Amino acid sequence: MIFKKLGITIASLAVALSIFASSASAENLYLDGASPVSTSCSLDGVVKASKRLSNGKGTIELRYSPSCKTAWARIILDSVATHDWEGNASIMREHDGKSYSCQHTGGNGVVNKGQRSCYTPMVYDGSGYRANAYGGYYSYPNNVRTLTGSAVTAWY
Repeated sequence: MIFKKLGITIASLAVALSIFASSASAENLYLDGASPVSTSCSLDGVVKASKRLSNGKGTIELRYSPSCKTAWARIILDSVATHDWEGNASIMREHDGKSYSCQHTGGNGVVNKGQRSCYTPMVYDGSGYRANAYGGYYSYPNNVRTLTGSAVTAWY
């Protein structure tokens, strides 16, 4: 089956489709999709929730800017990624399912060889809204992307 050759499981395809569907109908609120760095929101960003990855190789953080009222995710690996490992983070707003990952415009790309962290674009997280962060650590045995550790933060 073509999905197996590409390393795509039915479960991962279902998750991807649900994220796409919910994001497609999500609201566009203040600074949604913007970079926390280029907007300077990262200057007062604080960690509101964090969790170790299930494989113990890094931490996912839910970061929040009080001045911008935005949230974003950041994954920090304990050591640099090698050629066959990758890290990624995603942020999701509870209200409408708006979500972004590190590779979206406004993020800084997935954690590749020689890197330790990445961050996502932001979602508005002001009064009445909450977001959480997800982090994943992937290997590529036989060129198949395989999740080897993950974590989800609490909502904030």
